[in-house]
Amino acid sequence: MSAREDIAYAVSQVAGITGHPYVVHDTTPGTVYPRLDHIEYPNPFGAVVHFNVVLVLPQDLAEAERYLEDNLPALKAALEPHLVLTTVQPQRLQLDGIGVLPVAFINGHREAD
Repeated sequence: MSAREDIAYAVSQVAGITGHPYVVHDTTPGTVYPRLDHIEYPNPFGAVVHFNVVLVLPQDLAEAERYLEDNLPALKAALEPHLVLTTVQPQRLQLDGIGVLPVAFINGHREAD
């Protein structure tokens, strides 16, 4: 399985979460997909791949924060076998035709060839 497939499968095991290996245009809370952030080549033996795992949150900002706080422990547990998690950042994405979408970026990395 690819890193993206590992992430999508892992988060899909969390109740109420639907993982996708690539970006989808689904604004339903609980939609998750990894976005490649960057790749580092620290030595000739391999790479470190950094992902922003995007979690779509409810539109209401207070509800979005509650949703993130309620679901983060299970998402963290699901992702930790596949990524070294570094940060969680609530954000608001501006999307064409949709407007502002509350999301959380769960940032992490893993080794790759």
